[in-house]
Amino acid sequence: MALQFKPVMERPAVIPARPAPVVTPARPTPVSGSALGEVLLERELITRDQLCIAIEHQRTSDRRIGQVLIDLGFTTADAVLGALSLQLGVPATRLNGFTVSATAVRALPEKLARKHLVVPLQKIGVMLQVAIASPNDLAALDDLRFASGCQIQTFVALEDEIAAAADRFYGSGGATVVKEEVEPPVAEPPVSIERRALTVADRRQSTGRRVSDPVLTAVVFDEATEQTAVRAVDRILANAAAVGASDIHLERTPDSLRVRLRVDGTFQEISYVAANIAPAICARLKVLAGMDISEHRLPQDGRMTVAIGSRRLDFRASTYPTIHGEKLVLRVLDQGALQLELGALGMRSPLLEDFRQIIRKPEGLVLITGPTGSGKTSTLYGALGELVESGKNITTIENPVEYELAGTNQGQINEKAGFTFAKGLRAVLRQDPDVIMVGEIRDAETLTTAIEASLTGHLVFSTLHTNSSIGTITRLLDMGTEPYFLASAVQAVVAQRLVRRICAHCQTELPVPAGVRHLFGDDVPACLRRGAGCPECRGTGFAGRIAIYEMARMTPTLRELILSRASETALLTDAREHHMSTLREQCLARVRDGLTTLEEVVRVTQ
Repeated sequence: MALQFKPVMERPAVIPARPAPVVTPARPTPVSGSALGEVLLERELITRDQLCIAIEHQRTSDRRIGQVLIDLGFTTADAVLGALSLQLGVPATRLNGFTVSATAVRALPEKLARKHLVVPLQKIGVMLQVAIASPNDLAALDDLRFASGCQIQTFVALEDEIAAAADRFYGSGGATVVKEEVEPPVAEPPVSIERRALTVADRRQSTGRRVSDPVLTAVVFDEATEQTAVRAVDRILANAAAVGASDIHLERTPDSLRVRLRVDGTFQEISYVAANIAPAICARLKVLAGMDISEHRLPQDGRMTVAIGSRRLDFRASTYPTIHGEKLVLRVLDQGALQLELGALGMRSPLLEDFRQIIRKPEGLVLITGPTGSGKTSTLYGALGELVESGKNITTIENPVEYELAGTNQGQINEKAGFTFAKGLRAVLRQDPDVIMVGEIRDAETLTTAIEASLTGHLVFSTLHTNSSIGTITRLLDMGTEPYFLASAVQAVVAQRLVRRICAHCQTELPVPAGVRHLFGDDVPACLRRGAGCPECRGTGFAGRIAIYEMARMTPTLRELILSRASETALLTDAREHHMSTLREQCLARVRDGLTTLEEVVRVTQ
């Protein structure tokens, strides 16, 4: 019987869930015999003199003429890509900020990708879409077909963007596949951790159980697997430190371990670890964090300290059993990155002066509110840092102590031993404190004790998970707090969020769209700013975050409304009459200052 082959379609019949990053959707007609410089000249994107200068520079370097023109500032990357697309007859793409498919990365070996200046984009059936600097290199395309076993669809891209994307996807910030033959990274700072393999003695010390226990024998790994796990853990921690991640997520899937980093509040996938290495990696981290490696059915918490290069980082570890195995989350606590200056955090006048006036009162309750990860702890530490110089007796009750703050007495609850926030707060009141910081108000007992402490001559700081400053007041009333207690104790409620800051290295200006000018009222900015994407910001256009705040300060009229159990709308109206600026107004002010974008306004304050 003769074999019949079905023709492979040039484009997939099924539209992928995440479309390919095509700049020119239709395949252009090639310009035969036209060099890139001539195409740019024909389109009046450069001058003849600029082309001659670029050719002279190219003779002394091994860079392509398009990249030389960009380096000299004669044209833009988009212009060069458009000309390349016209010249070569293939669509073009920009790679800054593009997140590739992990399946595509696994389909193409790293050495081959770097050799031919190519990065994979999407894998759809037997079709592998790649970005390549030389799409007319037939030998390179043959190598790609042989290595991946796929038909290759090419998109032309700039060589510098391809090299940076290869570093992200295969190296320090992208979707790399960790296999057993992984070598330790050479470009990343060394990770200094106690180098102890998961030996029988370690397991006995960690668990206090005999090695013959059948549960323990299930986690015995061979030496090669253990060494691979050690290198993989070192690489993950070094990657997190290099990009300034706040959290590391290791999530089990049916056939792998997915590693993601939360950077500036958003997730980035950095690796998919082979399934046979995943248990060893989890066990390695549990040993370092002081957890019981034989316990897989219950959540656990732990902590470890790691030296990465010249930096010393603390990691707060947490495990959670899922249907495919244990998930681990590591919170990165960088003592060196702690900001104690309220102005540096993002609090600005006149709210900054009002807040400083409140925290210097001798008594009262000050609440910092917002969702998880909104920077409440940093604001608390910033407030305490300004009070340390006053010489007051400052005591904290936290869960856990995230940063060591000089000049304060920091304590940590232990719920297993029965030491809760409420019990700790009552104990602190016998320590002659001036200022008390309660990490979080979780229940009515803690709230009542905090209010009583504020009414007996103590300044109390705490946090709540609520969405707005006025909404916090109604939430406290719903928790059963008597209105007269609340009106007498609370001095101010501060709500906050974190918005991403535009990268200073690639920020560009654009006109204010007519449809959004009404958001700025009478103070419309001359232009808006956004990040174009560069290696410094990993192609995202953002680098770092800044806090925005709204503060409802207790006033006589607001107290009367609370005593009468007025609606949240009435409370908000009164606060606005006393010049309270909302989170959205604060965020729009950052847009006006060129610090963030309108997309962040919608994402954070919608």
